Amino acid sequence: MSFKGVLIIIGIVALGVLVTTGVEEIRFRSMNRALLTEVKTLREKSQELQTNNISLSEEIKALKAQLEAKRQDYEEKISQLEEKVKELEAADQNAQALRAEARTLKEKNQDLQTKNDDLTKQIKSVKAQLETKTQQYKGEVSRLEEERRSLEEKISRLEEVIDKARTILAPEE
Repeated sequence: MSFKGVLIIIGIVALGVLVTTGVEEIRFRSMNRALLTEVKTLREKSQELQTNNISLSEEIKALKAQLEAKRQDYEEKISQLEEKVKELEAADQNAQALRAEARTLKEKNQDLQTKNDDLTKQIKSVKAQLETKTQQYKGEVSRLEEERRSLEEKISRLEEVIDKARTILAPEE
């Protein structure tokens, strides 16, 4: 092979390398444009996401503020409920004490009622005895009054007899 042939082959090889390099460059430029377009799209999406992120951050801050307000409100309500529970527990203790006192008073009342019933029976018995004695005494008084009247009549008759006897025995003046 001659020098020309070698040059032709080198030229063909160089041409092939140039064509391949040109094709690679075209492909690289095409890929570069596609990547630039994709980068632009990604930057736009990134910008949208940053805007969305800022909006969501503001919304999160607002929600956190609402959450804190609700938490404080619920803590206050819990505190109030705890106070009411304490009041109810105190009221329950008072109610239990009152129930115990009521039981004691009921027992005392029952004892007093039993004593009252016993005393009422005794009073009725004493009244009945008193009534019986009163009737006996009335009968006795009535008998004694009858006896007194009888004695007064006898005394009156004796006084008449004595007066007559005085009149008869007395010297006449």
